[in-house]
Amino acid sequence: MTNSSAFVTHGIAHAQRALANLAAMTNAHLHPTTLKRTLAQRARAELARLEIIIRRLLVLMALGLVLPPVTIRASSGHHSDTERVETKASTGLQGLSPRCLGPDMDRDGFAVSTRACGPVQAAPILARLAALQELLAAPEAHARRLARTLERQRKAGEAAPMALPMTRTHRLPPELGAIATALPELLRDAFKSWETSG
Repeated sequence: MTNSSAFVTHGIAHAQRALANLAAMTNAHLHPTTLKRTLAQRARAELARLEIIIRRLLVLMALGLVLPPVTIRASSGHHSDTERVETKASTGLQGLSPRCLGPDMDRDGFAVSTRACGPVQAAPILARLAALQELLAAPEAHARRLARTLERQRKAGEAAPMALPMTRTHRLPPELGAIATALPELLRDAFKSWETSG
């Protein structure tokens, strides 16, 4: 096991622990229909931070994988080479950062001008939480798909992705905060071969 893979394993364990704490904080096991507004705001902020950390851990895991060559299948002739086909994967990491309309947003995604009060719908928050828990239950499959995507981007001549330092890591548990702080530097080192390889 390399230092990078040990770090990723350690990071995923702490991310799972943070998700379990968030599930307990929101009483996710009781499937509540609403949450107090302040609790919902705190849960959304923690989910946003955890999504960034988990995404970066998966990228680090993907960069450490050695993938077998892709077997090219014969074309069915339905699409020309220049025609772009929209797939779920081409829209980004939807499962990692789902865009759900909150109770304070209209159908176009704009914030409603009047400030609502009282409890908010729990379903969007619980759905994001469940998606992250499901992802961390089997991260290897997601890392393999991500590795293929990164390889396509590298071969297409795109610039290497950048990971900016995270803000407000002091709000995370100490171990997870340290992991979040170390990830940008580890990713920068892992992407050093992007320009020179292949």
